[in-house]
Amino acid sequence: MIFCKRRNCPAGQVTEFYMQISGLKWKVKNFTEGDIYVSLGAYDACDNLRIAPGACDVLIDRDPRTGTRRTSRKIQVYAVSEGEVEVVYV
Repeated sequence: MIFCKRRNCPAGQVTEFYMQISGLKWKVKNFTEGDIYVSLGAYDACDNLRIAPGACDVLIDRDPRTGTRRTSRKIQVYAVSEGEVEVVYV
């Protein structure tokens, strides 16, 4: 079974993807015309992953202090330009 959500993200706002299951790895695809900034859990403007337009990347949830694995079901995306973003459980 594939766990996937694709949603329109307004420009200049944080959009939350709340997934059905917790996961260690999430693949995020950017279909917007601008960069997106992605955080696992609560959005952090200082600690996030930038994904260029038309690109994708895999986020691995780890505790920044200890490096131990965690699992998240909440992914938050800040989009520079309006467009679609897809989050897939890997």
